[in-house]
Amino acid sequence: MSKNLISQNEISSFMPALGNDIIYLDGEETSKIERMIKEKYVEAHHSRDISFLENKNYWRTYTGTPRKEVTRRNREDLIDYLYKYYKARENETSSLQEVFNRSQGYRLNILNRSENTVERDRQVFERFYDKNFRMKPIGWFNDEYISRYINKRSKELNPKERALKDSLLILNRIFEYALKQEKIISYNPVQCVDIRNYYKKCDSTVKSSEKKIFTIEEIEAIKARIKAEMSGKQYDIIGYAMLFSIETGVRVAEIPPLRWSDITDKGIHIHAQQRMTRIKGKGRTFSELSYTKNERLHPKGGRFFPITDAIHDILDNVREMQAALGISSDFIFCDEAGYWLNKETYSQRLRRMCKRMGYDITNNHAFRMSLNSNVLIPLGIPVTERAYLLGHSVEINERYYSHMRIESLNSLKELLNQSIHARSRSNLIRFESKKIPQAL
Repeated sequence: MSKNLISQNEISSFMPALGNDIIYLDGEETSKIERMIKEKYVEAHHSRDISFLENKNYWRTYTGTPRKEVTRRNREDLIDYLYKYYKARENETSSLQEVFNRSQGYRLNILNRSENTVERDRQVFERFYDKNFRMKPIGWFNDEYISRYINKRSKELNPKERALKDSLLILNRIFEYALKQEKIISYNPVQCVDIRNYYKKCDSTVKSSEKKIFTIEEIEAIKARIKAEMSGKQYDIIGYAMLFSIETGVRVAEIPPLRWSDITDKGIHIHAQQRMTRIKGKGRTFSELSYTKNERLHPKGGRFFPITDAIHDILDNVREMQAALGISSDFIFCDEAGYWLNKETYSQRLRRMCKRMGYDITNNHAFRMSLNSNVLIPLGIPVTERAYLLGHSVEINERYYSHMRIESLNSLKELLNQSIHARSRSNLIRFESKKIPQAL
C-alpha cells in the first residue's frame, strides 16, 4: 500500500469493531481494504457518472468546473486518479474565508445574485465572525465549536434576532457550497446547530411608534419646510419628489423610474425600481429593475396608487416647471438635463433636512409607515387594500407598518371615558330602580 495514501482513521471507519482482538492481514487482504476505501471515498465525493466506452475501450468521467474529461484504460486506475484528485482538494488549506469568497463568486456569476446582495452578505459575515474564526481551515469545524462560538458572539454583540439568523444563514450557505459544489468536506456542521438556543442573548427591544413614524403635525411641518426650501430654487425636483413620497408612501427606489406614461386612468403605475451598485475602483452605478422590491420572485405587474387631488397638484406643478424650462424627459422626477433622480442624493437631502428640524427619524421609509398609520388606518381602509397600496403583504403591513398614533391615544381616552360614564349612569339607574317601591 502506498505510504500516506490511506490514513488510519479511514481504515478504522471501514473496519468492524474488533475490541481487543488482534488480526493480521496479508498483502492481498490489505489491497482489498485499500480498494474498498477508495471506492467508498470516490462514491461520496464524485457526483458525475463513471462510464465505460466500448467503442474506445476506456473508462471516462469528468471533474472540475468547467468540466475536464478524464479517461483511463481500466476502472481501478480511474478510481485511483479520482481518489488522489479529491484528496488533494480536501487537503488544501482553504480557510473558511477563502471558501466564502469562492461561494460569493458562485452566487454572483452562477446564481445571478446582485452585487449589492453579495456585498451585504460580506459585511454581515465579517462583522459577526472575527478574523481568527474566518481563517480556520473549513474542514476543521464541527458543530460543537460553532455552537460555542455563536453563544460567545451573541453575548458580546447582543444582536437583533434577525441579525443572528442572517449570520447563521450565511455560515450555513458557505458549508453547503463546500459540501455540494466543491465537495471538500463530508458534512455540514451548521445543520446541527439550533439557533433557538441563543435568542435569549439577542436584543429584543422594539422601537416605539414615536421612533418609527411622523405624527400628523410633524408631516405638516415637513411639507411646509420642503415648500419653503423650494421657494428659493428655480427647479427643485427633489422637493417635489419628497412631497410625492409623503402622499403615496412609495419606496425611495421606486421614485426615480416613474415616467409620465405611468400616469394612467387607473392611477400611478408603480412597477420598477432603481438599483444602486457599488463597484470597487469604479464607484457607484445606477440601473433600472423592471419589478418592485416585493415582486422580485413573484411578479404581478406592479401596483396602482390613486391620484388624489394633492398628488394631481404635485404632478401638474412638475409638468409646468419642466415645460417652462424646456426640460424634455420620459422621467417625472429628473434633473434639468432630463436624467432620472438619484435615490442616494434624495435620501441624503431628506436626512439632512430632518436632522435640521430636530427629528430622529430621517428616512423615506418613515413616510410609508406614517401614511399607513396616520391616513389609511383611520380612514378604515381594509388591511388587504393598505397592503396593496404600499406594495407588500398583509402580514408585513400588520406586523411592521401599523403603529399606534399619539392622536389615537387621545381619541381612545375620550371613548373610554364615555364608556365608563355610560356604565356608571346605567348602574346608578339600576340601583335607583331597586329603591322604588313595587306597586300594590
